[in-house]
Amino acid sequence: MIDRRLKIAILGYLWAALALDLAILVMAWFAPGTWFQLFHRLSPAGLETALLRRAAGQWAAFALAQAIAIWRWRKEPVWLAVAAGGRFSDLFTDLSYVVAVPSLTPLGWACLLPPPLLNLAGVVILLRGFRQASGTTAISAIRSARSPSSSAVPPSS
Repeated sequence: MIDRRLKIAILGYLWAALALDLAILVMAWFAPGTWFQLFHRLSPAGLETALLRRAAGQWAAFALAQAIAIWRWRKEPVWLAVAAGGRFSDLFTDLSYVVAVPSLTPLGWACLLPPPLLNLAGVVILLRGFRQASGTTAISAIRSARSPSSSAVPPSS
């Protein structure tokens, strides 16, 4: 059973992350010039637009996983772990982008610096929810899924 405050944190985080991922997906795919002007005060040249649209594909995948998690996590808590995995991977892409980018506007810094910390907080919230809902850890769930003899996830002690 998940504590009420954690349920609120899970839903708040998932909805906020879904809204953000959809917003940046739309901007990156349909208005890449706006992205580069807002965050870098530059116009895209060369492969920048293609790479930004590639990132938009990742944001689409995150949005899909988060939407499914919002819909299914109460009956299938493993979706919390799936969403946490997406957020965990995005933590590294966010850090890489901020470190590698040649220039950022003040808005770029304000929008792109907090996400790694927010993703880390989201991973903790989602995995804590998964653990409380399923009575197991993510590692034991993975081990159990790999084991051909078990069909259910055993609770951890």
